[in-house]
Amino acid sequence: MTVVVWLAGFTGISYLLFPELAALTHEVLQRPNGKWASQPWKLVVTPTCTAVAGTLIGNWRPYGVFTVTLAVCAAIAVIRVLRSPVAPAISAGVLPIVLGVTSWRYPVCVLGTLCGLTLMLLAWKRMPISRLLLGAGPTSGTLPANQSVWVGSVLCFVVAIGFVAQATGLRFILFPPLIVMAYEMLGNPETCPWANKLVTFPLVSTVSAAVGIWAIRSLQSPTLAAAVVLVLVSIILRLTKLRLPPAFAIGLIPFVMRAPSELYPVSVAAGTCSLSVWFFSHQWLFSKRPSNGS
Repeated sequence: MTVVVWLAGFTGISYLLFPELAALTHEVLQRPNGKWASQPWKLVVTPTCTAVAGTLIGNWRPYGVFTVTLAVCAAIAVIRVLRSPVAPAISAGVLPIVLGVTSWRYPVCVLGTLCGLTLMLLAWKRMPISRLLLGAGPTSGTLPANQSVWVGSVLCFVVAIGFVAQATGLRFILFPPLIVMAYEMLGNPETCPWANKLVTFPLVSTVSAAVGIWAIRSLQSPTLAAAVVLVLVSIILRLTKLRLPPAFAIGLIPFVMRAPSELYPVSVAAGTCSLSVWFFSHQWLFSKRPSNGS
């Protein structure tokens, strides 16, 4: 990720830094036989297709609740058609809408960086140390059941929070990784590692956002700043014993924002707390088993 940040600064192509790439990199290298890493071609194709869809929608209409929801629907459709477990692809489709990206270099950069990650993953899988040190991880790549219920809940959440974001002018209340987090929580509540941490994951997300803002505004070198963010987020996740790959993307989003400010962590706090309440309500309504985790 540090190399990608350096390349983005060296070439002037900011789209090389696709923040969700950090979450994907962390997860697939830590779990080389996990659900995201088990199908390398889908790791490349799924986010690239959603990035194309998001760029197409962004060129058609500017930011708004309708365009964000349309991008989410398109991303979910791609995931279902490909039967792909790569949920971060949703973020790739929403990011150009939120950031106002209309250049077709964006999906090309997503394709290029993911090809690089996949080559690294394939080489990593061949090393015995990847199994000795990190283990196999979960191998399930199946899609969640009862899709009509939870997909509808995800879309309702996007619309509701999208209206709040649009009304307040704080676009990042509905930041792209939040939709990925909602998708995983509502679709896989039994296996999602942060679904029973309804207090911890908003706190970790907010701190990660604050770390990103601090680093990009305090450290003169973006490359050094990105490296510091990744290290600090890793430490935070270890201290809290929480597996939350989107935290890395949250920490790096300030690097692609036009004017990063202190309102970003506030927006992240509002979005993640809203997701906790929404998930608790969803569980209470549809499973009658509300979560009591912290």
